[in-house]
Amino acid sequence: MTALSTSQNIFLRLSILLGMAAAVVTVLYLTPLPDQNIKSCDRPCHELDWPMICRYKLNIEMYQTNKHICENCRRNSSGSSSQCTNIFCQLTEDSNPRSIITANRQIPGPSIQVCQNDILIVDVINKVPGKSVTLHWRGQPNHEAPFMDGVPMVTQCPIASHTVFQYKFRASHAGTHFYHAFTDTDRSNGLFGALVVRKADKIEPHRKLYDLDLKEHLIILSEWSDPSTSKTLLINGKAPSERGSALSLFTVQPGKRYRFRTAFVNSESGCPVTLTIDQHLMRVIALDGNPIVPYESNSLTISKGERVDFVLKANRMKGAFYLTARSTCSESDLNGLAVVNYKNSDRNIEIKSIKDTTKLTRDFDTSLCPSKLGSVCLQDVKSLEKMPEELRESEVDRKIYLDIDFRDPRRNLNEHDGLASDLRSKIYRINNLTFVYPSSPLLTQPMDVPSTLICNELMVPEACRASDICECVHLETIPLGQSVEVILIDQTGDAKGHTFHFHGYHFYIVASRQFNRVMTRDEIKQLDEENRLVKRNLNNPARKDTVTIPKFGVVILRFSANNPGLWMFRDENPQGWTKGLDVVFEVGERHEMVATPSNFPSCGNYIGPEFFLL
Repeated sequence: MTALSTSQNIFLRLSILLGMAAAVVTVLYLTPLPDQNIKSCDRPCHELDWPMICRYKLNIEMYQTNKHICENCRRNSSGSSSQCTNIFCQLTEDSNPRSIITANRQIPGPSIQVCQNDILIVDVINKVPGKSVTLHWRGQPNHEAPFMDGVPMVTQCPIASHTVFQYKFRASHAGTHFYHAFTDTDRSNGLFGALVVRKADKIEPHRKLYDLDLKEHLIILSEWSDPSTSKTLLINGKAPSERGSALSLFTVQPGKRYRFRTAFVNSESGCPVTLTIDQHLMRVIALDGNPIVPYESNSLTISKGERVDFVLKANRMKGAFYLTARSTCSESDLNGLAVVNYKNSDRNIEIKSIKDTTKLTRDFDTSLCPSKLGSVCLQDVKSLEKMPEELRESEVDRKIYLDIDFRDPRRNLNEHDGLASDLRSKIYRINNLTFVYPSSPLLTQPMDVPSTLICNELMVPEACRASDICECVHLETIPLGQSVEVILIDQTGDAKGHTFHFHGYHFYIVASRQFNRVMTRDEIKQLDEENRLVKRNLNNPARKDTVTIPKFGVVILRFSANNPGLWMFRDENPQGWTKGLDVVFEVGERHEMVATPSNFPSCGNYIGPEFFLL
């Protein structure tokens, strides 16, 4: 009898609990979501907290900067108008109107600040008439949702004008990242914003090196130009100006140590940018969201697409100091300014001079540059953690050589031939293949992509065999779980080199070398087989997702193929979707990839029914 009563009590309690749960679910389901752009997940991160679901709404719109507003601002010496401080007018002193593309009418777009493993749900509403867009979430591997990577015609269809696409993924990789339009032109016009993913303090490896990690201490660098003026550098959407109060302002307190997060989101020139802060050192602690052995420097040089975290010690009692961004490799120097201001300083900021950056003693350079005494280049950087065991073996499961070169289609034409002026001056190639996009997304609509369009060295389309110019979808297949080494060889001789970003992965830069002439693949292979090419760092090399191959350089990358899907290895300077220097890595078999949702948008070719021809 007692046993029966116990069973009845347990059943009764379970029924009550299930009823309460059903009531809660019903209430949540019937309660409408508030109409808001952002539900902030910006909070102190704790290792025991459940991940939050973070909802965002990004309205993508095109505008024309208003010259009359700008002129009114400049005549107003007090700068009281709030419109004077945003990019719609605050460009350069002689800037003219131009088109811009914004997220929520901001440049940069809204800053997304979350904790590691939070779920992001982002509704992208494309309000630009007659134009499609996609957004890429740089730095996020998207293990659980590879179709949310934001690559048009590879992972999704472009978001058509006046439609909505909902990105939904887990922010699994901590660090400083950003989102941006996939098309380089749209990114140049302002469609980008910060994505900061924080770890809990207890598991943040560099937490003891700084006191504060403020969301306001975010440095977003971007190039800017308009039809009538030279280019300039924006810092958080603001350009150098005679009105110092219009510059981006970073406030610090004496004696405190601050973590600053820097991202260089856009560069039409392809030039790196050097960052300095007058009378202050920067201790670099992370690259592309990956912690490194700290290094203290006077200046920091960063390339397009890269992110760098550094610690600034506020070692002055008062004052305001210039934060200067400068690039000198293009035809005209590019400059950007911001201000680091001490909290107890006078309200009216007065800055007397800019530091002479030609007298730097120590530089931190994220490129693979010739090392010099007292400075560090990327090949000298040490990751805070060792490489995974499977990548530390001398041999890997798969080696992929990628030769970067170009062909000039005009070389066989008479200089007076009218056709010559209509052809591209350079057709870039990787392994003799020029990348083009398919008519349907490779990941979500593989059956709609003609097999004759897919190519690699072992599978060259019939139409290409009689020509040295072959346009196709360059696809390299990699079995899931393999250790992979990619050897990049620059044969173009371009002075600025070539910057590449790897979607879905972070790689280890195990070796690099620069030559003074073009090196063929056979020469590189022979040197490598004889152990005369370069010594690999198989212990703790830098881990990144973006890297620049220098002129006549060789760069060797390693990664574990543990994220199934189709992932772009993308050229960072295409001036559009592509200039041909792209490769798609297909990791794993189709059945090993995350299944595409049944209602996922589709697109592609259309051929009318045959009865029209009868």
